[in-house]
Amino acid sequence: MIACDSRPSVSNVPLLELIQRHLSGWQLERVDYVDEGGVPKGNLVARWPTSTSRLAFAGHLDTVTDAGWTTDPFAADLEGDEMVGLGAVDMKGPISAMLAAATGLPHDCRPLIVLTADEESTKRGVREVLGRSETLREFRPHCFIVGEPTNFRLVRGHRVDVQFVVTACGRQAHSSTGKGLNANIQLIPFLSELRRLHLRLREDTTLHDRQYDPPFCDLNFTIENYGTLPNTTVGLATCKIKLRYSKSFDPQFVIDELSKMAEASGLDLVMQREAPPPELSADAPLVRAVEAIIGDTATVVGFGTEASEYTRLAPSLVLGPGCVDQAHKPGERIPIGDIRRAQVLYSELAQRLNRKLPVESAHER
Repeated sequence: MIACDSRPSVSNVPLLELIQRHLSGWQLERVDYVDEGGVPKGNLVARWPTSTSRLAFAGHLDTVTDAGWTTDPFAADLEGDEMVGLGAVDMKGPISAMLAAATGLPHDCRPLIVLTADEESTKRGVREVLGRSETLREFRPHCFIVGEPTNFRLVRGHRVDVQFVVTACGRQAHSSTGKGLNANIQLIPFLSELRRLHLRLREDTTLHDRQYDPPFCDLNFTIENYGTLPNTTVGLATCKIKLRYSKSFDPQFVIDELSKMAEASGLDLVMQREAPPPELSADAPLVRAVEAIIGDTATVVGFGTEASEYTRLAPSLVLGPGCVDQAHKPGERIPIGDIRRAQVLYSELAQRLNRKLPVESAHER
């Protein structure tokens, strides 16, 4: 799986076909699409024909880019007891454990398997699956287990984000002529107000959620000048902003503030909002049931996953091998022992949780 390049800029279809070859006897539904760059992408929903399980194992097939790697990111090298490669921990390692567990289970309790594209970029893959999959419509899961690297901690909730793109248009010219209009100048008043809002979210404790570390909502931003050199006035400047927030936080006032700030500065603003935060209560029956199986107390985390989208269909929990600190960086790795442990854990979850979830009716079969 690591040897199959599945960065967002390339097609993940070869990786998907590799996995399909290991699912002999399963009913396989492909949900394909072509992304905004014209690249073919594929999603997979797999079901064992005689299974009555309403549990679903879910994971994403794409990785981040290989920026910063000084070794072959697709070599899948073993260093001691660790597998090193792009996607080793996020999340080809967890997916391999899920696949090994699912294919080794008794037929009646084999879970659904849902594998998606573009989680690291747009989350379009999971949205396509939820919107178009006939399998999920006919055999609707009652619980999703998303296999992101949580170091085996059970995650019952996490933050989601709202993303904004603010654009300033100038006039490009040689800077010595004085005939240009620097788009960055137009951004400065907006950025000043953005700094004020950024600090308020961090310093105003009434806006904090103490369940999370850090407790404040993150308002991060980047500035893009598209490679313009210092001897050229900037013709186009883009400020990309991401607000991460938890279930207890209403992001509307931030949305309203940013909209007013952009309008006051004469800037164009486009917003994209994720699904609501997928946070189950600490005493939810599903949370308690999984805690009893794995012997751990559920927690919440600051990073996001596809659980926010799956929660539209069914309650979702996040649980997987490996540490998220290893994700999105050169030399990404996961202990082989963690993958083996995860296979055993997922097998136990599928068998024991299957007895606690409602089964499909004769009509649904």
